[in-house]
Amino acid sequence: MIKRIAIIGGGNGAFAAAADLTLAGYEITLYENERFKNNIKELLQTKTINLTGFGRTGEANIHKVTTDLEEAIDGVDLIMPIVPAYALKIFAENIAPYIKKGDRIVLAPGSTGGSLIVAKVLNEKGKLDGVKIAEMHTLPYATRKIGPTSVKILLECRKLYFAAFPSKYNQEMYDIVKEFYPTVELVNDVLESSLNNGNPVSHPAPVVLNAGKIEYPKGEHYHYREGITPSVARVNEKIDNERINICKKFGYNSINVKDRLFLMGYAPKRETLYECYRDSEVFNPLKGPNDLNDRYLTEDTPCSLVGLSSLGKAIGINTPVMDAVITLASALKDENYWDTGYTVKDLGLEGMSIEEIKAFLQKGYK
Repeated sequence: MIKRIAIIGGGNGAFAAAADLTLAGYEITLYENERFKNNIKELLQTKTINLTGFGRTGEANIHKVTTDLEEAIDGVDLIMPIVPAYALKIFAENIAPYIKKGDRIVLAPGSTGGSLIVAKVLNEKGKLDGVKIAEMHTLPYATRKIGPTSVKILLECRKLYFAAFPSKYNQEMYDIVKEFYPTVELVNDVLESSLNNGNPVSHPAPVVLNAGKIEYPKGEHYHYREGITPSVARVNEKIDNERINICKKFGYNSINVKDRLFLMGYAPKRETLYECYRDSEVFNPLKGPNDLNDRYLTEDTPCSLVGLSSLGKAIGINTPVMDAVITLASALKDENYWDTGYTVKDLGLEGMSIEEIKAFLQKGYK
């Protein structure tokens, strides 16, 4: 039975999970890297998060708050990184000296290929043996910090696609996580969970197509309410169709973006994708981004969209709309995301056929 959980991170999702799971009766240690100590500056003193919004609410007295990673994971039953996708390699490198056989890691979220990225780093460092890794396809919550020690949950996700790496540990890890996140749904493997990450569908293209408005110095921008017009939503849907083609090639259940948003609780059922975004009570109030350094562009393009395109190329699926968005995003940021983004090489899948990839996902590194 899981009792002690180490949450890695100091952002919106980490605060929400730390408070929610504390109020649910778990002993939570929250760790943030010393470099980002300001994210938890006041929390280090108070050790209390005020949780409001949907679900459990109240003052959550966190068991431990620390910037010492070895201390954070010592004696815990589960390690839960809630960090941006671009931080996953760094997380794996930092935790490698302290990880030990029998440790269990659950990425919340795994984004696109997160479990594979972490596993590859740990394997290269000789620290993967006996370590079980799993992931959810998205954050368990739609949430925002509303103060240095306060966080608001806007929605608890009603569907969390979940898998372990290697997938021979699927049932074991699923049974553990279902205790505290009962909406997890087991899928075949971590590639299937990764392919259901909605961020590369909903985020980069609208930022690229609204770059002028976002950079204009006057006024605020609302990504979903203003940035996704009917024509922009059509671009998102074309990206989603390319993602679905990759799913089909692997034989995975292909869930389109409209159905997934509904199943997760983010949007109502509507005839068009534009109407799903338009009528979402969760998305509509969300402000931003207000500059092009936002994670909607700088994380979801290199860390997810590039990965999908790279995977498509590896199995013979064309992704022209994804590729166009990546190229334009690279130009906007003056950075070649084709070079700096995650590819099948980063996932440990380079040079494998579909059959070899599926066998690797089930058995893991030998």
